[in-house]
Amino acid sequence: MDNTYITFYSRAPQETEEIGNIIGRISEGKELLLLQGDLGAGKTVLVKGIAKGLGINAQIVSPTFVIIKNYPGRLTLNHIDLYRINSIEELGIEEYIDDDSSITVVEWGEKLINILNLKEYLLVKIDIIEDSFRKITLIPKGERYIRLIERIKEWQI
Repeated sequence: MDNTYITFYSRAPQETEEIGNIIGRISEGKELLLLQGDLGAGKTVLVKGIAKGLGINAQIVSPTFVIIKNYPGRLTLNHIDLYRINSIEELGIEEYIDDDSSITVVEWGEKLINILNLKEYLLVKIDIIEDSFRKITLIPKGERYIRLIERIKEWQI
């Protein structure tokens, strides 16, 4: 990692959600966030915050069994969960990634990096420290996401 990444420490789900809220507020469309973390790390909690930042009032749940769920808001939130998926190629995820009027957030998203040969994305690593304590690291890949990180830093969480 270079110095363009940013790390947050969350002591409660509400703090994790607030980090997501800021990401949702500053999103401009066509963002791709790949979430990485163990079961129970807080990936869906972060997505709830992103939805809130996009003005989405729907109840956000992990789409583990439906795979892809879309929520309309200021931008459409494409919430994808790859936990149970072994063959990603047949999902057609590329059409979501290339949509200017949406943000795509992928739980277990690290599965996509090599399969789709992604050039630009924001990797969000959520590590469980203990109980409700989380280390959340945002790692940009590509200039667009380096700029996104800079905008997030301006919020001084």
